[in-house]
Amino acid sequence: MKRCIYCKCGLSEESVIDFCERCGHGAFGEKMFKVIVQNMKDAKERGDLHQ
Repeated sequence: MKRCIYCKCGLSEESVIDFCERCGHGAFGEKMFKVIVQNMKDAKERGDLHQ
């Protein structure tokens, strides 16, 4: 199981980011968090995350 890099709570294996939503909002703000998640989802679909 993946864990949040900030608070260590559990994340689903399908998560494209390594931090939970609560920590993401706290670290980056709501707008930036949404952009980060969308960009990571797009990269996963393109296959850019599998090196």
